[in-house]
Amino acid sequence: MSEHAAAFPLPSGADPTTADREASIEAARLASLGALVRGLTHEINNPLFGMLGLVELLQNEIEPGTKQHDRLVLIQQSGLEIKRITHALQAFARLEAHADEVVPLEEIAAQAVELVTYATAGDGLEIRERYPAEPLLVQGSRARLAQVFLNLLVNASGVVEVRLERDGEWAVASVTARATPFGLDAATEIAHMHRGDLESLPTVGGATYVLRLPLVRAS
Repeated sequence: MSEHAAAFPLPSGADPTTADREASIEAARLASLGALVRGLTHEINNPLFGMLGLVELLQNEIEPGTKQHDRLVLIQQSGLEIKRITHALQAFARLEAHADEVVPLEEIAAQAVELVTYATAGDGLEIRERYPAEPLLVQGSRARLAQVFLNLLVNASGVVEVRLERDGEWAVASVTARATPFGLDAATEIAHMHRGDLESLPTVGGATYVLRLPLVRAS
């Protein structure tokens, strides 16, 4: 356990050994959930592929502009939306937590925003994004960095602003939201694991969570 993790308060009556066991159990549960998601999305995609193919064939047989053709277009649009959602879930479930590589932080943020947008469709959540023209390359685990953004976004409501920028030798990602994030301690620990930090700055009606990570130096 790192020095940062040791600073986190433990439940009453718990000791570090108990906390480690609980963390291992939770990690195993999440790994099983990831495998389940991969399997389910695969099972969804198989019949979906056949349905979209059939819809395309029927569209070629029915005159455009008719009610029947318009209904097929709606079915096709719904099927493509399901396909995009399952692909987003697959992309997240395939991420390896222990993989250490150079990754573009803005790409990770955008993927997390996409996944949260699908999960909260119809809930009134609006996420406004701003990314730099140049990539913000950082060293670390794509899966764990994605978890930081998901933790900051999953409980959000109303209008949320996600902004990434460069500040000297640092990549800076800020998320401004109303609700208290889910798993803020875990997100902070992940930032520390990547030689960075995550701080909370109070705003009117909420807070801005600022993630700072060291940029990879160009060779």
